[in-house]
Amino acid sequence: MNHNINTRRRRFLLTAPAAAFAAPALAADTCRVTDGDILGPFYRPGARSAVSLAVADTEGERIVLTGTVLRPDCKTPVAGASIDFWHCDHSGAYDIKTPDEKIAPENYRFRATAQTDKQGRFLFETIVPGRYGIPLGLEGFEAFAGQTRPAHFHVTITHPIYLPLTTQVYIQGDPFTAKDPWARHSKLAFSLKWGASGSTGSVEIVLANRPGQRRA
Repeated sequence: MNHNINTRRRRFLLTAPAAAFAAPALAADTCRVTDGDILGPFYRPGARSAVSLAVADTEGERIVLTGTVLRPDCKTPVAGASIDFWHCDHSGAYDIKTPDEKIAPENYRFRATAQTDKQGRFLFETIVPGRYGIPLGLEGFEAFAGQTRPAHFHVTITHPIYLPLTTQVYIQGDPFTAKDPWARHSKLAFSLKWGASGSTGSVEIVLANRPGQRRA
């Protein structure tokens, strides 16, 4: 895709109304903070700040994933939240083969950081991650060996005022969600929408400001 088209597209997405980024706000009686999820064994710190995680020859279905980070009232945006984002490739492989493998940050793939804007919004242009089977002997996950994980994105969000949140974002309708030990309990899933240039998805993430908080 032409660089100028990419630039215009990002400018449009980053200046679009909040409604283009998030699902409708939850009613007050259903407002809940977002539950945490496992960090997983393949996290690595030090990812670069970036919007685009895919280049022209990257294999996989393109997706623009947008999100809005909200206060515990489920309606007020959180500006300046730090987003740490990572996922596997289209075939279900991470950029490291084992949890103890060390690679330099410049060799990271599908890892990026960002900050929310004044409307609490963030955006990543990447690919839809593949599913993968939990390998035998993976420390801490031995009981789940052989189970297929649904497609998912990892997200950690930090902010000076709110509790840090590590969670995962899933795709609605994935046939492996129902049997996944973590995804089946998650409410953080988006509907994948297809377009001429790829897919889009949008999520709202609500932070807590006290331990154990579930509602505002």
